[in-house]
Amino acid sequence: MDLLEDYVSGVKVPARGSIVVHRRGEHVCRTYVASSRRDYYKISLITAGTGIYTLGAQPHQVAPPTLIFTHPLEIKSWEGTSVEQDGYNCLFTERLFEKHRHYREDILRHPLFQPGAQAVLPLTSAQAAGLQSIFEQLMREYNNTAAFRQEAILLYLQLLLLEGRRAGRQTDEQQQPFSAGQWLVQRFTNLLEKQFPIENMDQQVPLRTAGEYALALNVHPNHLNATVKQLTGRTVSEHIRHRLLLEAKLLLLHTDWHIGEIARSLGFEEPANFTHFFKSQAGQSPHIFRTL
Repeated sequence: MDLLEDYVSGVKVPARGSIVVHRRGEHVCRTYVASSRRDYYKISLITAGTGIYTLGAQPHQVAPPTLIFTHPLEIKSWEGTSVEQDGYNCLFTERLFEKHRHYREDILRHPLFQPGAQAVLPLTSAQAAGLQSIFEQLMREYNNTAAFRQEAILLYLQLLLLEGRRAGRQTDEQQQPFSAGQWLVQRFTNLLEKQFPIENMDQQVPLRTAGEYALALNVHPNHLNATVKQLTGRTVSEHIRHRLLLEAKLLLLHTDWHIGEIARSLGFEEPANFTHFFKSQAGQSPHIFRTL
């Protein structure tokens, strides 16, 4: 059976399997995991340890207790900033619902599992205690061989999602309303992420320039650029280049497409233009990056 390796060493997730539940403290957490996608959904409860968890282009300073929901298409990376790490991880694929299709829509269409969702949720101690109890029950069922094991697992998953939604609502209520500038930046970053992932060679990034993004957002390019620069420290073009570079690296690592095919999918008319872009941003050619 094909296996995928999670953020902690020694934990393998069946690529065509269904679910794995484990304690984070029972496995050695990697200090750093580079940006990547995985083929499974993931719910993590952080009860000890700190780190920087990046979803898409948004870094999150994670301190316990925190609940994290991850969609397979999200690009994420992890940088541990403490030796101690503990909590729980639940990883599952869509195969979990083969015999229970009626659960599929409720779980996979949950707001916290949608790309771009605010899915890194700081918790109160009371919320953490309740979620820890649910994870313990989920682990018990996962390690069980009794009848109706699968149904019980799905029910506990739904309960995790319900408590996550409650925690997310409380977080939203505590946040101040967005300013007009913050709202524009969010619209821009959401639109940028919607251009990805590139999943086949016939697909091409539709928006490539700051002007095209401004037109799509119905704002003047100078206003968009000034707002994004003021609130994020990067220009619109810098955000676009950073995201294109990240997608290029993922395609080089995870596909066998030729350089020219990757270049075309990312909107470069000539492979040489893509090679020049990649080398200027990454400090090495696409070919060398792929072979390292």
